Amino acid sequence: MDSITQFETETTNPKASPWHICGWICAIVIGLSVLSCLVLSAIQSVAFTEITITALDREAEPKDHQLPYVKQLDALPDYDLRLILRRGDSIQLGCKPNSSAADGLTWHLYTPVGVARVSTIRLEEQDKVISDTLAEVDSNGNSVTHNGYRFDFTTERSFLTGVESFFELPIGKAIATGFMIAVLILALRIYIALH
Repeated sequence: MDSITQFETETTNPKASPWHICGWICAIVIGLSVLSCLVLSAIQSVAFTEITITALDREAEPKDHQLPYVKQLDALPDYDLRLILRRGDSIQLGCKPNSSAADGLTWHLYTPVGVARVSTIRLEEQDKVISDTLAEVDSNGNSVTHNGYRFDFTTERSFLTGVESFFELPIGKAIATGFMIAVLILALRIYIALH
């Protein structure tokens, strides 16, 4: 008789109800989601703040034109720098017209861009008809040399950039979806409990 009474008490105990178990599962999912977001955002928080391009050979720099009686200052290349993002689009950092990169040209990123978001960095010689790609490098390391140009990167940690990078990752989108579902189920549980 005691075992039947104990069974009835356990089945009628509100702490063992499916809604209570679901509430605990949702709370755990929410907690793990927030923790995952913080950890992955910290990992993804390194962002570009400056990129400096240096031409290793001044004589090998492309010239706009080689016409007689035209100022050689105007014959210097028009350097354009782009960040090619992993999702396929790009961020143009701007053009430095009629400039030599022999002494180094620096692009300042006023809004830092996460290193994890960038696939490659492309240096182009801007032209009115067709822009020529001079060099394209991966964003690994602090300094990369390719095709006669040295790319020097200045980075810093930015939590906001890390969060943005986190939500662009497939796992970040999955965690955000799980978080929202858990919050909705928890809200529904509280609503049903109050009514």
